[in-house]
Amino acid sequence: MLVIPQRVIADDDRGLLTWRPIGTKYLFRRTVDGRDRREVPLAERDTVEWTLAPLEWSGLHVLHLFRPGHAHSVWWMFNPDLTLNRWYVNLEDPPVRWSGGVDTFDHALDLVVMPDRSWRWKDEHEYLERIGHPAYWDAARAAEIRAEGERVVRAVESAAFPFDGTHLTFCPDPYWPAPFLPAHGWDRPRAVAPEESS
Repeated sequence: MLVIPQRVIADDDRGLLTWRPIGTKYLFRRTVDGRDRREVPLAERDTVEWTLAPLEWSGLHVLHLFRPGHAHSVWWMFNPDLTLNRWYVNLEDPPVRWSGGVDTFDHALDLVVMPDRSWRWKDEHEYLERIGHPAYWDAARAAEIRAEGERVVRAVESAAFPFDGTHLTFCPDPYWPAPFLPAHGWDRPRAVAPEESS
């Protein structure tokens, strides 16, 4: 689980665009003894105690686009000087919006896209090891996840939106305060799409 505040930049037919600067404080699931989830084998994750640990976003600024009806989000990952370091495509459930924010569910498989639009899969081993696990996806759903990534690859290779130069000159207001979590309300159970809850 990841809980991270972000500043809303735009909310239109292209999606919800948010800003996550370096230094944003957020919460990330770790074991109570401080281990990252990747340090715990998948088969053992139900046997350990978890907590939400406070962390601080570092390294790169992120402009984050949640696309309605798309099973992925796109991150423009900017260097500290606001030049593009890379795009990151997080394959995930389509976003479900509620009064406190946006919820989704990660699909493990991701894409890293460089400024020249060369690309590679990321975390493919994590995606593959989850196939057939009751908490994740079966083979048919895994094929849908991969197909979503392949659709994104076609957009990358054809320089289609959002890989067409959009937002590359984005410049945040230097007086914006860092996003922060509200005192209450962010910790309700994950919102689900209507078809999931029926």
